[in-house]
Amino acid sequence: MKSNKSINYKENTIKFFDKMASKKHGDSFKHYNNVLDWLDLLLTNEEYTLLDLGTGKGDLLLKIIEKNKFLKLIGLDISSEMIKLAISKGISANFVIGDSEALPLKNSSIDIITCINSFHHYSNPEKSISEIARVLKSNGTLILGEIWILPIFRNIINFFLPYMKTGDYKIYSCKDIIKLFSQQGIILVEKKYVFPSNYTYLLKKAEVK
Repeated sequence: MKSNKSINYKENTIKFFDKMASKKHGDSFKHYNNVLDWLDLLLTNEEYTLLDLGTGKGDLLLKIIEKNKFLKLIGLDISSEMIKLAISKGISANFVIGDSEALPLKNSSIDIITCINSFHHYSNPEKSISEIARVLKSNGTLILGEIWILPIFRNIINFFLPYMKTGDYKIYSCKDIIKLFSQQGIILVEKKYVFPSNYTYLLKKAEVK
């Protein structure tokens, strides 16, 4: 089996999503209703800043801005082709080409982060979570959408991922997600199953006193 250290997941991710930019791909849209429902409850301040991490073509931000025109929106993606398409939609947002391991944002500058079906591409998940925790404000919110697969199938898929060119690093269990984020002070509040193979997680950064 290939060593994970010998695989350039970022390069594979960029190439794959640059190629997919002009095509219909994935099922991230299945998380959107959960995201919008939670935002309805969370948004009490017109000065909130929201970062969509792994924004792709900006489809989620388009949905968000339709209902919340007062938000300051940032969309970040590692694929320049995806960002070009997002910009072309005329969304009132600041779109940035960037890396989850080195977010070009100030400490404690973001109120809400959405990250939908992107986290399983992050080949250094602890570093990415550290960056998420760094830019989130105290008591800030993370809404994470991720693929979920039954353990026997997840183990098989994870075994073969290093041989694929899609940039997928690992499919996680719910326990994996909760543990990884809680270790860096981002705690699960609620999770919702999205039929047939996804979960949307609502998490909060621990309040800094």
